[in-house]
Amino acid sequence: MKTAKNILLSITLFLGLHSVFAQTENPVISAIQKEVDRNRTELKMEGVAPPFFISYSVMDRYDYGLSASLGSISGMSEYHYRRGLPTLLVGDYHRNNLNVVGNIPSSTLTSLSDNASGIPITIWRDLDGAYKTAVERYKAKMAILQQQSQTEEEKNLPDFEQVKPVNMILQPVPFELNKTYWENYLRKASETAKQYPDILSSSVTFTARNIMTYTYNTEGSRYAVPTTFYQLTFSANTRTDDGQDLARTIYVGNAGFQQMPDVATFVNRCKTEMENLLKLKNAPVIDDAYSGPVLFENEAVLRIFMSVLFNNNKLAAAPKLIQAQQRNSMMASTPQTQGSNDFELMLNKKVISRDLTIKSITGQEVYKGQRLNGYYPVDAEGVVPDKELVLIENGVLRNLLNGRKPTQKIGNSNGHVRYDFNANNYRVMPGNILIISSQTCSKDELRKRLITAAKEEDLDYAYIVKVMDGGMNLIYKIHVDDGREELVRGATISDAANLKAFKRILGASDKEQMVSFGSVQTTFIFPDALLFEEMDVTRASNIEFKRPYIVPKP
Repeated sequence: MKTAKNILLSITLFLGLHSVFAQTENPVISAIQKEVDRNRTELKMEGVAPPFFISYSVMDRYDYGLSASLGSISGMSEYHYRRGLPTLLVGDYHRNNLNVVGNIPSSTLTSLSDNASGIPITIWRDLDGAYKTAVERYKAKMAILQQQSQTEEEKNLPDFEQVKPVNMILQPVPFELNKTYWENYLRKASETAKQYPDILSSSVTFTARNIMTYTYNTEGSRYAVPTTFYQLTFSANTRTDDGQDLARTIYVGNAGFQQMPDVATFVNRCKTEMENLLKLKNAPVIDDAYSGPVLFENEAVLRIFMSVLFNNNKLAAAPKLIQAQQRNSMMASTPQTQGSNDFELMLNKKVISRDLTIKSITGQEVYKGQRLNGYYPVDAEGVVPDKELVLIENGVLRNLLNGRKPTQKIGNSNGHVRYDFNANNYRVMPGNILIISSQTCSKDELRKRLITAAKEEDLDYAYIVKVMDGGMNLIYKIHVDDGREELVRGATISDAANLKAFKRILGASDKEQMVSFGSVQTTFIFPDALLFEEMDVTRASNIEFKRPYIVPKP
């Protein structure tokens, strides 16, 4: 392991050198700039002004994937490509073709060569189509706005924020993979499942990604930013005697190779997950409904925060979108708006317990000596993210993550527009999130508080949630008389997406946990235990009991 890590040590060491700029002119940026400036001047249609803003990004992406099962390699993939993505605006900063439903730029493949021929042709073609579409949408949008009654505040709200240009040309990261090392790693990790015959199927997957994003816009911003990503995935499933399928998938991702676990550490993690599956397989199905105190531990704490604040984009600002419908192949003006984030109306109001504070620390590269995988030096719109942005302060909503599309209460970008590789589009996303509590104690003390709270409600037991993962929730009854824990199956937290539950917190752990995940890396730092005063635990309504296999597993 050490030898392989030394080979690639330069990868992550370089990631800390964001202040180092290329000394020679970058050929990709130069090709983008030349062609964008040419189109900015020459793109014209009769009766229509040329675009006032053009941004073009080229994403150079290399992916390597490997999968294994039961000690054998089962699949391998490797590809390298570049995609170009245009953003073109007509009108002006105040009113333009943004915030229209369906106004999503599409990416196209471009040349892998750095010479001056292939890339400009793609840009020329993309901007021609983008300009024609932008003109249509701008005309339709203006026609709709003329039919709508708007408040003075809505009339004065610009569609796009003008920002100072950024010049940040970082060096590409050398990306070398010891493929033999990873093949041996996956063989050894995946064959561990042979020790568990009741596991019906399992797999281990390794993914490595190296991306260099080059961007230029007509405001004068020029930036090139590297991104690396390594991820191990383990999946396993089993079936109970009464026919319920149970599955578990874990992800271990990092931006740096040397942060990845060695094979012994990962094998132990896989064993733990399979053993938990088999414990759940033999656990009784929950047989009653419960309402009372619930303690969440480890990553289950993160899952509940995500379900109420991040998976639904509650902490991301969103402007209202205008729907422009088509009739007879022409854009017809239909006065209809949608989108926006109603959570914005709660600004400066209490939304969760006053013990909790949530910050975006996306602009910080290191936290308590550990590198943050969600860090990036500049976002997809050319805005440097804040080192610290308070989103919720002592329970009160203070701000939202935002890009350059102002909303009525969030007028400026704080640098959180990122390219979502799964959606193939730009969107507001967190980078690094810090969740802290002002009232902390040890996990042992939290368990004591849990039992005390249950006794006050005349309950015979309370619940501890150790894993919250759809196909496999590890939820334990803890009996108040002797502290005995009993795993139950088929239990679900019906308040998992209810923000009101967060207003009644009885305490948080004094220890933190850091977890990174996602193809667009996000790092969360959070208390490793959180005690809720009241939540509902019930039997899941969608449990399917299947017939047993006719022939036994080989």
